Amino acid sequence: MTYIKLEKKIKSSDQKNTLSGVVYVPSGDIRGIFHLVHGMTEYIGRYEPLFESLAGEGYLCCGFDNLGHGNTANEQDLGFIASKNGWSYMVDDVKLFADSIKSDYPNMPYILMGHSMGSFITRVAVSRYSDLADKYICCGTASANPVAGVGLLLCKTIRLFRGERAVSPFLENIAFGSYNKRFDGDTKYEWLTKDREIIDKYSKDKFCTFHFTVSALHDLIKLIKVCNSKKCFNDTKSDLPILLIAGDMDPVGNYGKGIKEVCNKFKTGGKENTTMILYENCRHEIHNDTCREQMTKDILEFIER
Repeated sequence: MTYIKLEKKIKSSDQKNTLSGVVYVPSGDIRGIFHLVHGMTEYIGRYEPLFESLAGEGYLCCGFDNLGHGNTANEQDLGFIASKNGWSYMVDDVKLFADSIKSDYPNMPYILMGHSMGSFITRVAVSRYSDLADKYICCGTASANPVAGVGLLLCKTIRLFRGERAVSPFLENIAFGSYNKRFDGDTKYEWLTKDREIIDKYSKDKFCTFHFTVSALHDLIKLIKVCNSKKCFNDTKSDLPILLIAGDMDPVGNYGKGIKEVCNKFKTGGKENTTMILYENCRHEIHNDTCREQMTKDILEFIER
């Protein structure tokens, strides 16, 4: 099935920025809506192969560049989300975009997926807005970080002395410095995927290689803390079908341990319709790794249950 690719722009919940989005509309009957929220230091255009596959199966696919990312941000704003409560704006933006899509294409099954930082955003979103999604896919997520409180304090301290747009190699090293240690290669991005072409392309992309400001790192850590809170698990509606997917060599998910913890917390919180798939020998971006075709099949199977 062919599709038409459209641009979609809506005002962010911060009332300042305009979210730059895309919509892939199948040429035939639409079977449902697939809305994806991307991760940190990337953009929605990197998911075109997945969107093309799902659009070919009759699913309208959509998403937007988050605040501080891609075409939503001016070049000087890459890596800066907001002066205050940026994490909450990103959550509310998911709801705003979803409502706009639902208005354009009403009465359709709505599937929401979040990858990496997008998984933190969407985990909070589905707990905050019970009517947001009919099914939810959580990809490349992480469990609670016991030193999140310390991280928030460090971000606040550095911001106090250096400003909200300061970049801190010290904080970056604490947060992400261990991700590449298990992998061989001449870049710092081998933890993303085994696909050399993807790594090379990523390392040369200005929309992927910018740095998060200390305020944005604060937003990231806040998202991780909130989405792993007991309240967040409890507030997610009990009958929401949830699929957790990740590579078993993903350092973000602590090599499979983190996703298992998140899965158990959803289930112990009453979300019995939660399933999990770990892809053997695959890293953080499973949609760009050797399991990509199987992952797409698994997503379709979950959507069509």
